[in-house]
Amino acid sequence: MTLQKQEVIVMMSPEKRKKAGVVAYKYTENDQEPLVLIVSARKVKGSWVFPVGGIDPGETPEIAAARECEEESGYCVEIRDKLVPNASENESNEFTFFLATVSAEKESWETDRSREWIPLSQAKDRLPSFLHSVAEEAARCLAGQ
Repeated sequence: MTLQKQEVIVMMSPEKRKKAGVVAYKYTENDQEPLVLIVSARKVKGSWVFPVGGIDPGETPEIAAARECEEESGYCVEIRDKLVPNASENESNEFTFFLATVSAEKESWETDRSREWIPLSQAKDRLPSFLHSVAEEAARCLAGQ
């Protein structure tokens, strides 16, 4: 009797890609509510997101969030409060978001992106559903300030 060798393949789920982003906000003289920064998305043309991207090796989420905002929008930001709950687009990405205020503006940013400041109350109308909880948490935090 001959025994046949069988291979067992174990499918391991890949580790979630960690991403960090900001809800950059500002008030102007006439605003009754904060304005928040959104940038055009790359994956789905015509849609908008908060500035967000991958955390590079050796970066903290705070540093990654500030870097991504600068790259995507041209705005340098100061990181404020961490927002909870974190967003989850799908099973492969894990997001951490922070409130942030603008400290400087660069002359250029990623050329394939547009940027807009919109009232926070309109954010859910412009953002994909996985970012709705982030907008809601930002509104709760800013209402308490």
